[in-house]
Amino acid sequence: MGAVILLAGLGGVGVGLGGVIVGRLLGREGLARVGARLGLGAVVGWAGIWGLGWATAPREVVPLGGEVSFCGIDCHLHVSVVGVTRGDGLGVRLRFRSDARGADEFPGLLRFVVRGADGRRTGPMAGFGAEPLAAGATVERELSFAVPAAAGEPVLEVTWGGWLDYLVPGSGNVLVQRLRPLALSTPE
Repeated sequence: MGAVILLAGLGGVGVGLGGVIVGRLLGREGLARVGARLGLGAVVGWAGIWGLGWATAPREVVPLGGEVSFCGIDCHLHVSVVGVTRGDGLGVRLRFRSDARGADEFPGLLRFVVRGADGRRTGPMAGFGAEPLAAGATVERELSFAVPAAAGEPVLEVTWGGWLDYLVPGSGNVLVQRLRPLALSTPE
């Protein structure tokens, strides 16, 4: 839904800008004013929905085995931590699950960052293949992070990887997704 709201906002800005340009070219100031109001209204509406989505988003650490969901038009890609090993670094075993009926999902588009108790953020030492996840399939993959044992109780942030996702209001927004990291240990 967030992608639809972003597209509607961009469409409103585009129509408004077109009204301003056409109004100015034709000397019709009334049309230019209506276009400016429409464009400004689209920006204010999008910003309000974006801010509301961020302010009302749940802020919690998802326990080991719990899932976070990722949405395009629908929410069919689910990610969970199923195992953690500590050694020289941190090994994280992830489960990717699709409950889509027909379309593939693309976990390779996700970004993974371990955030330590000190706030330091560390990316994986190597990624995994970008192969699509077939509809209805489940697969497990291992990621390794160079996180020292002294990092406290780190968590795993899983977000979409593109810069445009910062503009999407709601659960598809990278800043909102960071509010629900996955736990990398069980509570005491």
